[in-house]
Amino acid sequence: MENKIESRIGIEEETGSYLQLSFSRAPKKNQEALAQLGKRWVQWLNKHGVSSKIYYLNSSSTTTSEEVLPEGVESIAKILSVSDDEMLGVSLQFYRDQAHANQVYSKMMQDETCGAIGKEFDGLVTQGKGMITDGFSRLRV
Repeated sequence: MENKIESRIGIEEETGSYLQLSFSRAPKKNQEALAQLGKRWVQWLNKHGVSSKIYYLNSSSTTTSEEVLPEGVESIAKILSVSDDEMLGVSLQFYRDQAHANQVYSKMMQDETCGAIGKEFDGLVTQGKGMITDGFSRLRV
């Protein structure tokens, strides 16, 4: 167990300069299938030196009457118009730098496993709602 923790910390230290962030929506009924698919995707990325995490929004409803957001702050679910029968997922992929992300993307485009994962993913997410994604460079302070 200790080696696994040390290994994971090493990957995150090595891959902390560039972050690819992707939001996607899917019907709640597809949550289990997406979780299984997400495991395969994370394993593929890990093999290529990418640390990846997938999270789901706790509730697709915007703030309840008990929750009050500060002025000027809005709910992600509200901004992205997530319906009550949808879930919102976010994938975080940590790369060494943008060149590493480009290399992995190139491998991804040639890999049959990734093609199969992509096709399955497309069948599980909300149709007509594209993935929202972009890359971010780390702010060095």
